[in-house]
Amino acid sequence: MINWPKSLITEIARRRCILFLGAGVAAAAVNPAGKRPQEWRDFLKEAVDLVHDRPTKTDIGALIDQNRLLLALQAINDEADPGDYHALLNTNFNDATFEPSELHKVIFDIDSRLVITTNFDKIYEKHCLTASTDGFKVIPYYSDSLGDEIRSDTRLIIKAHGSIDEISRMVFTKAQYQAAKEKHASFYAILKALLLTNTCVFIGCGMDDPDVLLLLEEVRATVNPNRPHYALLREGSHTSFVKKDLASAYNVRSLEYGPNHADLVTDLKDLQAQVDSIRAIR
Repeated sequence: MINWPKSLITEIARRRCILFLGAGVAAAAVNPAGKRPQEWRDFLKEAVDLVHDRPTKTDIGALIDQNRLLLALQAINDEADPGDYHALLNTNFNDATFEPSELHKVIFDIDSRLVITTNFDKIYEKHCLTASTDGFKVIPYYSDSLGDEIRSDTRLIIKAHGSIDEISRMVFTKAQYQAAKEKHASFYAILKALLLTNTCVFIGCGMDDPDVLLLLEEVRATVNPNRPHYALLREGSHTSFVKKDLASAYNVRSLEYGPNHADLVTDLKDLQAQVDSIRAIR
């Protein structure tokens, strides 16, 4: 089991901690047919079939094998029929039959005021909006009200890459990343400020999102390394070199669970119990 740092437990209990949810959280959901949402690499392997030119398809497949996923997706976006591509996005990220998993529920129960997610689906907010008596607001990266909402006491779900509700504003390809940085610089300034002033726990994240890593690298130069962020990683999923790089370059300490994905839920329930015990005596 994860030996949760006492300082992290205290930060969460006092709601000075942000939970950052990646594709691994969405992938825990299941629909009645037993299907799970696709993680990014699996989505790309399906999406490349939309490209009909065989040499181009082979080249894109090579990019996927080389883990150059942003470039591969950009190529698919450029080469595939736009209608087919949008239909595939909608099929994969807008399936209302996916039910929130135990992982979604325990993340909700930990009750962080700020949750940031790069997921396009609406599975987590679906649970929050139905289970909460305090109310949640879902704010996309392009919202002009984000700064005001952060200053309030409202519980927020910040969609850092947009939502399936507005496919044209989803940040998915390499060009879309670049455009978002240019058009919505204020969002990235706010995100950087949040990482400077709060502890962040990354859950279900591959820790290879270029936006996040760039901001963490910038923040790393101006913060105390004794106040790290944390990434929850499955045992054996990352080499010791990667974990050392996360710590030295980005001030992100790795906390390993496992060996099974289900072990993460057990560990988070333990975290929740410790957080609740602190909140109960305040």
